[in-house]
Amino acid sequence: MPNNKGHLISVKSKRSMKALLAMLLMVSMIFSWLPQAQANVDPVIHIGEVSGKPGDIVEVPVSYDSKGSEFSFYRSELSFAYDPAVLELVDEDEVVNRQAYENYQGVSLTEDTSALGYIQVVMTTQQLIDESTALYSLHFKIKENAAAGSSSVTLHGGVLVEEFDPIQTTGENGQVTVLADEKPVGNVAVYIGSAQGKAGDKVTLSVDTVSLDQPIGSYGIRLKFNPAVLQVTDVTGNRPGVQHNVNNETGSIIVGWSDEDGGLSPIPASESPQTLFKIEFKNASSAVAGEYPVQIVNETLPEYFTVTDTDAIEMKKQAISGDVTVVGEPVTPTTPTTPTTPTTPSNSGSSGGSSTPSTPASTSEKITVNVTNERNTNAVVSETIIVRTTGADGRKKDEVNLTAEQTSRAIESLKKAGSKIARILIPDAKDEVSELNVTLPSKSTSLMADEKMNLYIETDNASLQLPAASLQGLSSDVFFHLVPIKDKAGQEVVKQHIQNDPLLSSALTNTADFRLVGRPMTIETNMSSRPVTVVLPIRDTNLTKKELDKLQVFIEHSDGTKELVKGKIVKFNGTDQPGIEFEVTKFSTFSIILMNGGQSSAYIQGYADGTFRPNQAVQRAEMAALLSRILPSGSDEAALNTSYRDMPVAEWAREAITKATASGYMRGNAAGDFMPGRSITRAEMAVIIERILKNQGSATDATATTTEAVDITQQWAKEAVQQIVASGIMSVSQEGKFRPNDAVTRAEAVTIINRLLNIESVKTGSPMWKDVSVSHWAYGAIQAASQN
Repeated sequence: MPNNKGHLISVKSKRSMKALLAMLLMVSMIFSWLPQAQANVDPVIHIGEVSGKPGDIVEVPVSYDSKGSEFSFYRSELSFAYDPAVLELVDEDEVVNRQAYENYQGVSLTEDTSALGYIQVVMTTQQLIDESTALYSLHFKIKENAAAGSSSVTLHGGVLVEEFDPIQTTGENGQVTVLADEKPVGNVAVYIGSAQGKAGDKVTLSVDTVSLDQPIGSYGIRLKFNPAVLQVTDVTGNRPGVQHNVNNETGSIIVGWSDEDGGLSPIPASESPQTLFKIEFKNASSAVAGEYPVQIVNETLPEYFTVTDTDAIEMKKQAISGDVTVVGEPVTPTTPTTPTTPTTPSNSGSSGGSSTPSTPASTSEKITVNVTNERNTNAVVSETIIVRTTGADGRKKDEVNLTAEQTSRAIESLKKAGSKIARILIPDAKDEVSELNVTLPSKSTSLMADEKMNLYIETDNASLQLPAASLQGLSSDVFFHLVPIKDKAGQEVVKQHIQNDPLLSSALTNTADFRLVGRPMTIETNMSSRPVTVVLPIRDTNLTKKELDKLQVFIEHSDGTKELVKGKIVKFNGTDQPGIEFEVTKFSTFSIILMNGGQSSAYIQGYADGTFRPNQAVQRAEMAALLSRILPSGSDEAALNTSYRDMPVAEWAREAITKATASGYMRGNAAGDFMPGRSITRAEMAVIIERILKNQGSATDATATTTEAVDITQQWAKEAVQQIVASGIMSVSQEGKFRPNDAVTRAEAVTIINRLLNIESVKTGSPMWKDVSVSHWAYGAIQAASQN
């Protein structure tokens, strides 16, 4: 008889299992209908760490770390605490680098700074933030009296709003590390000595330090003197490496020195006098007895007077002017003469015979010239006076002073005519004037600026166009000194000087490639760092259109730097004669040249003391200027429509900033500021390069890189950094750090730009800059960026 007991047990077991599964299914269905408990969300606000010295402006980054959760929010209300004894918020610019604007739509930010030591920032977006991202940066200035050490920036309180209910959030505190100044700023007094001699004598004048509390690593000094009386014949330095550049036509000399050992062989600190250099002058044989000053052109501007310590830090400077005293009577040239019959009638009682000719005295005449409306050169709106002086040597010099009364009269007439340009045409029909001095009293420039009037000063040798914006806020009288180099011998000297300059020599295959066109022109002014348009006449009527298009202007600035500018061909002074137009912010010697060889690739300059300062940080305005030189700009219309609230502090770079903005390479903040004086960070540099690559259609896939920076996880520019590291244009350190918040130095900037432009390093030839030796890590890049 078969045994069914095992079968019955098996059936019962199966029935029990089915019942159990059915019950579990019912339970799961019941629980699925119940409201789900919210997952534990632990979002964190991360506050970054930065460092700086007292007086520095720093940005403390604020970012959101999701910690891997799926939490999302559209509104954040965060309050931060800081020590007001160490930090102060930058007024009207408390929140910067608003990175959320780059990634999310409809972002708005409001700040509350009413409580000292606290700032509340409320950010709202139309799009939910559901992943880790940078939000913005807090903008602080480290107080001048802040002690070295760490100062915390903490999350005082904060909530993140998902839909309706706010979620409390915690913060990972940040800090600002105040760095101690390694040493105080040095003080130096430079004494320009005195010398005396007779007319025709050679005299030596010494330039010394009389009070020096720190060693000097470099100096650059530009002196002016009277060229009608004094001529420089030699300059000797007390140390090896002293260089000089003399212009006896205009009466100026630049002397520079830099420690070739990189600060190891400086001029030592001393209270006793130490000679920097000596100048040998020759007194003109016709010089009239008297004192003739030798002085620094402008003691306040580094391009005229710079002294740095061994770390290339500018020292506090004081200058004492000197002079050359001519004693005795001028020497009368001895030329053969034949006795002449006296013109006095014989019956006058006077004795006959010849007389010794006396040195002719200088004479002057007054010439009235019209100030006209630019729309109609015959429409006179005012008048001014030229005082034309003929010196004892026959040289003619013009002096023009546009008084406030003349300016006021011109403005009233221009307003009636609906014009914004006043033209002063200074004639020289016989081409006999050697130099022109134009003085604009501060009252006159103020009147022009207030009424937004532009002033054109037009001569036969150059035209200066002064926009109203450049006349704004001038507290002292303005002068312009114009000296055309007319004589063939002087022009040949200039030609040889330019032709042998490193800026051009490597681009010229032979001397036939180079040609000096027209007269070189020296223009000096005390109105620095303000844009002025210069137009030079093209006197050669045989140039073809192709040759006109090749013309460039070689500029040797008064601070010793040089550049090659591609100008625009225009009508000179409204005539049919062609001219070349360009804009400058500092004045110099200008020469029109024609090169049939290569184009200059130099896009960065050094300083008057012969240094490059490779470790100096690059400011945003300086970066805009670099970009404007090396890259095509956007449309002129877009550039003209770009404006920032803080533009007046960087007038010299206005055109470059507007072009960089119009091209999309650089941007200001939401408050309407460009922040021209703030240093460019490595993260910002990466973003700029990424935009340039995208514009060129040569962006790189970030996944191509095998090197991941460990310090950009919460960085607002993470994607840009990855792109640029992948392209090889920027790199990370051996420790895997990109250092996104560090400032870009001048050496780093040229290295990055050279890679962008595929400019090969130049390691041959002698160093162009005294503080960049062949062993410097960026030597080849700096050499290439500084020459053709």
